[in-house]
Amino acid sequence: MSEYANTKPIPRSILVFGANGKTGRLLTDFLHREAPQIELRLSSTKPDGVDALRKDFPYAEAVEANYFDLPSLEAAVEGMEGVFVIATGGTDERTAMTNLVSALKKADSAVHVLRLLGMQPEANPRRIPKAMREAGVGLPVQHPIAKRILDESDLPVTYLNIGAAFTDNFLWMQGGLRSERKLIWNDRKVPFIDRRDIAEVAGRLFLSDNHRHIGQFHTLNNGHDFMRHSDVAELMTEVFGEKITHDGSEEGFYEAYPPLKAFRLWDFFEYERENEVVWALNDFVERTLGRKPITVREWLEENREALLG
Repeated sequence: MSEYANTKPIPRSILVFGANGKTGRLLTDFLHREAPQIELRLSSTKPDGVDALRKDFPYAEAVEANYFDLPSLEAAVEGMEGVFVIATGGTDERTAMTNLVSALKKADSAVHVLRLLGMQPEANPRRIPKAMREAGVGLPVQHPIAKRILDESDLPVTYLNIGAAFTDNFLWMQGGLRSERKLIWNDRKVPFIDRRDIAEVAGRLFLSDNHRHIGQFHTLNNGHDFMRHSDVAELMTEVFGEKITHDGSEEGFYEAYPPLKAFRLWDFFEYERENEVVWALNDFVERTLGRKPITVREWLEENREALLG
């Protein structure tokens, strides 16, 4: 065997946590299409979610599992060789990942664990706003905790860090676009990525025999778009053929999206804006997919009717 040969086993079974979410569903579809021989197990935290998974993915096993219920985790990961891990933004990662590590070590079957994160690489936690740190909320606070626990576990983990805004987040903004032709969002500068590309990257890494991805921290973006939302409004004007304005004020933001006030989302955006120089476009997604990732322009062209009505 060549000293450069790849040595990672391709999982014969894969567990997808959060399979009812957008990325989890896209990943499930990709795996079934590209590798139908792989046994798929899909998890939801609620019984009705399990029922939905059984209906939508009859070829897969559906189970109820919760990061805060160790017995359910142990049952979910038993015999699984691939594990896709994703958690909502409000998750207490210390408890969640401690339980998951315990379950995975007990099962002793995982050959590849993919963990989705959303954090600025090499960020100094002391730069996070004090109110966010004390409240323990937000991805900048919780995701470094998750990474530290998984690093210390010595499990075969690859981190997929979403160093970008999701293109389908624009669907949240359709109210202002439809009523006033106005894009209402914080004017932070960020890269972008389509969830379909994230799911395909995850799927291709599971199906890869390249062991060098184990232990790596890959930051994902589409390699093309790095812009403010005021820039996106200008792009929308060009794509849609009608003037789209931008409102980047905190007052306008919370008037348009009042439920988000409880999540300190504006504080998070302002933290990101103060540290926006850390972001850099890269070609990891393109290299992994073997094609150009979906751009913001392409997504807008595809979703004009959904945004404007």
